[in-house]
Amino acid sequence: MAKRRHPKHISTKLSADRVKDIIRENYDPERRDKCKLAVYRIKIKPLTGISERTFWRYLNEIELEAGGLVDDPNQLKLF
Repeated sequence: MAKRRHPKHISTKLSADRVKDIIRENYDPERRDKCKLAVYRIKIKPLTGISERTFWRYLNEIELEAGGLVDDPNQLKLF
């Protein structure tokens, strides 16, 4: 039996969208003080109160919606 994925709750989607907007406004990959973790600690945690694990899960969901994960050439394959 294949497991079906449960639809995300509306509040979870809204929170993930809010995190995505904050990241888009504040993230700068060239600067250490504006990396994703710093943006989480300075901006997102005080505003939303989510944990760091939830933050990374939201970012993973955002990347999956954007087009899926790219195959990693260093990942071992079974077949």
